[in-house]
Amino acid sequence: MGEHSILQMNGNMHRKIHSLLGGFLRSPQFKARITRDIEHSVKQCFATWTHQPIIYLQDQVKKAKERMMKIVRRVIEERINNMRNNNNSNNKDSANDVVDVLLRDIGDTNSISNMLENICENIIEMMIPGEETLPTAMTMSVKFLSNYPVALSKLLEENMELKRRKNNSDDYAWNDYLSLPFTQNVISESLRMANIVNAIWRKAVKDVDIKGYLIPKDWCVVASLTSVHMDGMNYENPFEFNPGRWENIGTGTNNNCFTPFGGGQRLCPGIELSRLELSIFLHHLVTTYRWVAEEDEIIYFPTVKMKRKLPISVTTIN
Repeated sequence: MGEHSILQMNGNMHRKIHSLLGGFLRSPQFKARITRDIEHSVKQCFATWTHQPIIYLQDQVKKAKERMMKIVRRVIEERINNMRNNNNSNNKDSANDVVDVLLRDIGDTNSISNMLENICENIIEMMIPGEETLPTAMTMSVKFLSNYPVALSKLLEENMELKRRKNNSDDYAWNDYLSLPFTQNVISESLRMANIVNAIWRKAVKDVDIKGYLIPKDWCVVASLTSVHMDGMNYENPFEFNPGRWENIGTGTNNNCFTPFGGGQRLCPGIELSRLELSIFLHHLVTTYRWVAEEDEIIYFPTVKMKRKLPISVTTIN
């Protein structure tokens, strides 16, 4: 990821960058704008589906990746030039995006080349959830719902009720989606079973004793999140897709047995954004289409994906 990646940072620098990104992703102006943007993107993608006999869902939810990667550097270079020409580094207006947040925090002691590399690496890193892990979660949720019609029926009922309340208008807000309890349960259960981030690596910065086991300084440890999510001591019938189990557990953000977004100081700053995107995707999918999924299987190693990209055929709801 590069030496400036938040994944490589520790201590004060990590806390600072994590706080900057998390603060922006929780800001009201970001929430208002991103909800409209995601809805537009989802609808634009769905609009092409009715003209195709078979949709390979795993591919559909990963569009535009190569073009985005090429654009990043050019966008940041333009922002840096504008900042220097207009001397607006101390602009107190609300930040429009993460590039603004990071540029405003860079001190005068950094060279332009370091600024560019630092910000590029962080922006590209933030694309990973959007281009890899989140689309995989979308694909897996459709896979599970295809196999569990009772859960799909309940999800449809809840989302159709929201659509009726909105009277088919487009004035959905961030909270409209996150207030759908069963939809959030479906998302939690999909994340638990799919185990998209199946493990995380950590390096001991000092000798650590865990339950009588010594982990020497500089040793690496891999924590298996899959083992936690699929442990019968943590979840009854762990291999069964059961969104209803979350009615008693809650959303699980403070649950050490539910860690699809990591935890502690390194909890994913985009946790709410990820749930929003999944909620918007599921809402417009189930209220617009019916689908039939072909037989396919999940491959869990080395990364999670569908063997045949989950082919589905869709029809529009009249």
